[in-house]
Amino acid sequence: MRRIVEAFIPKFFIIPIYNSLDVYAKEKARLRRQGLMIDDFDILIGATAVANDMVMVTNNVAHLQRLKNIVIEDWTTLAKR
Repeated sequence: MRRIVEAFIPKFFIIPIYNSLDVYAKEKARLRRQGLMIDDFDILIGATAVANDMVMVTNNVAHLQRLKNIVIEDWTTLAKR
């Protein structure tokens, strides 16, 4: 089991959040003004995807689509097509 885990770990890349903090702050303020707040961690995760030009894979589309410039894919709906 340990070998499996050790072989699996290098496949992940840790994305720093520092370049996402400006996007996070702007989106949190905008959502608060509009009365559309979502969880802080959802904003941070979404802001990280936006700042790094990444696709956000989630089934929490209802909340995360409130973020500007986010590209979302819900893989749970792909099998239903």
